[in-house]
Order: sequence, then structure tokens, then C-alpha cells
Amino acid sequence: MVRPEIKRIVIDPGVKDANMALSIASGLSIAPEFMSKEELIEDIRGNSGKDFFKTAKKTLFFTKNKGNFLKKCPGSRGVVCCDYYTLNSVTGCPYDCSYCILQHYIENNPFTTVFLNREKAVDEIEKFLKKSRKIRVGTGELADSLALDHLLDETGFFLSEIENRGLSEKVQFEFKTKSAEINNFIEKYRRHRSVETIAAFSVNIPLFQQNEEHGSATVEERIRSAKQLSKEGIKISIHFDPVLMLDELFESYMELIDQVFGTLDCSKIVWISMGGFRHTLSLTSTIRERWPESLLLKGEMFPSKSDNKLRYLATSRRKFYKAFIGRIGGYFNGKPPLYMCMEKPFMWADLKLPLIKEVFPKGKNCLLK
Repeated sequence: MVRPEIKRIVIDPGVKDANMALSIASGLSIAPEFMSKEELIEDIRGNSGKDFFKTAKKTLFFTKNKGNFLKKCPGSRGVVCCDYYTLNSVTGCPYDCSYCILQHYIENNPFTTVFLNREKAVDEIEKFLKKSRKIRVGTGELADSLALDHLLDETGFFLSEIENRGLSEKVQFEFKTKSAEINNFIEKYRRHRSVETIAAFSVNIPLFQQNEEHGSATVEERIRSAKQLSKEGIKISIHFDPVLMLDELFESYMELIDQVFGTLDCSKIVWISMGGFRHTLSLTSTIRERWPESLLLKGEMFPSKSDNKLRYLATSRRKFYKAFIGRIGGYFNGKPPLYMCMEKPFMWADLKLPLIKEVFPKGKNCLLK
């Protein structure tokens, strides 16, 4: 396993308590710098050559979050939503995936931003639970949950806070990753076993990982890590997303399914998601410019009327989803804990896919209009 390279530690001068940032800088033998976000953006853009992302991804910027940490998963209009919530305690990712929407979403903040007031995130969970019985929440929407855990200790912080505040029975906390960085995770989970903890691994075929998920752990490393975590008592979720729904890759995906579920203890897997590759039109030019050898733009894709995202034809999506359901179902006695991510109601109906209780409590779902 190769850890992401961090070359710069930059601290917002307006932050009063930067002990965590200073400690990380000391541990990495890096002299911390002090500048505002705007100054850092100007510095990176002026000194990074054509592709400033590659430089920015080696930079950690520590500041304070003045907005909300807890947010409803954004989803997309016209799709079935699984009522998931995200905590954005970190934004930006040291990995450089060709399909990552963050290339646009945080283009004006391309480095990895770490919020030092993350206790406010747990305050927001507490406030949410005053009106709701339970919450399914996780990090990893705008960052990788574990890639920098050896530095940031996200697992230790959130597990300890949830347990110490007496929220263990009300929170399902998911850490989503493309890494194999699990040693700190295991150590901290052993101290806070009361929290319902899910380790979520995004998996894809080896060709995809090598060509599109630059710097991330191999598929084999992720599967081995999932197996090790499950032996510790940590629940596992698997995310097949984004799936490249190209005929020439069909058998490779079937082999991937066998590799994953033939290795893991399926009784420890709480949910599995699958989603075809979809993207905004604006991302197309970025992919072509930054990743000319990418496989992402090989298939025919068409804009959806509901959200203007480009998707594969329904016939292709139906073919792949049906095959996934059948193949995965064989490992779960025909009843896999499987759901589709950002897919439309007609596809659920066509495939007769039930809403699983682990993700859709009491059969509840929301349709984003």
C-alpha cells in the first residue's frame, strides 16, 4: 500500500486552535505555512504548471467550517433516494480519479481542506436526532474517509464522540473509501465497539482502478482490507459505482462480483449499491483534457431530461443491473441487500428490485423531484 504524498501543510491565520495541524506538520517534518484560502489558491495556480490539481492534492489546508457539516445526500432530480446523510468534515481527496465531480465542484478549492472545528458536526447530529429516531450518515462524499486517517484520525474522532455522547444506538456511521488504510481504524474501533460502524469499499474492475482511480489501493487490497475489518466485527458495505456499462467489460464485472463475494463473509455485508457511470456535460471537457486515455467517454451516453446528467441508455443499464442482481443474489440465497444509486423509479419497477430495510427503513424512500 502506498500512502498519498503530502508536501505542504497550510494553516488559515484566522484559526485560533491549530494544534492538530501543527502536530501533523511536525510528524511529517514539514514547516507549516500560514495563509488564507484565497492566498493559497493564488499561490497554487501561479506555481503549479498546467495541471494544478496534481500539486493541490499534496496540500492540506486547515481552517474552520463556518457552514453546516451535516447535509442530506444531494442525489439528483427524478431519482429514488435512500435518505442518506453526509458529514463534510474534510473536502478534497488525495486520490485523482478521472470521473471525480470534485474536479469541478471544488475547482476553486482544489486542495484537501480539513475543518478543525469538527466537533460541530457531531453537535449537528445530536440536533437532528432530537427530531428523528435514527440517522444513517457517513463521511466520504467530498473526500475519502480513510485515505488520510493515519494523519487526521477521522475514525477515532467520530467513533469516540458518538459513543461518549450516548448516540451509539441511534447512529449508523459509514466510512467510505478506495484505500486500504485500516490500521488506525481497527485500533479505534476496538475502543468504541458500541457504535454501529460500517466500512464501505468502492470497488471496480482492475482495468478501471488502474486507468481511472489514480493513487488508490488496488481492488485486491480493498477486498483484503474489507475481510480484515469484518473479522474485527465492523460491518461492511460494497459500492459498485461507477460501473462502465460497456459490452466488452461485462464479463470483467461478473468476475469482479465473484472475486468480492467469493472472498468476503457475506453475512457481514449490510448493504450493496450499484450505479452506472453518469456525469454532467461540463465534466466531459475536463476528462478529455486531463485524462485523454480514459475509458469513461467510450460508451454512448445521453442527457436526462430531469437533471441533464449524461447516462447510458436504459437498455444498457437494465442489462447490467439485471446481471448484477442475479450474480450477487447467488451469494445471498436470492435476496441480496442490494440497491441502485441515483436511478429512476421506472428502472426499479422494471427490475422488480425491493427496497431493502437496511437502507430504506420501513420501506420508506424519497423521490427527488
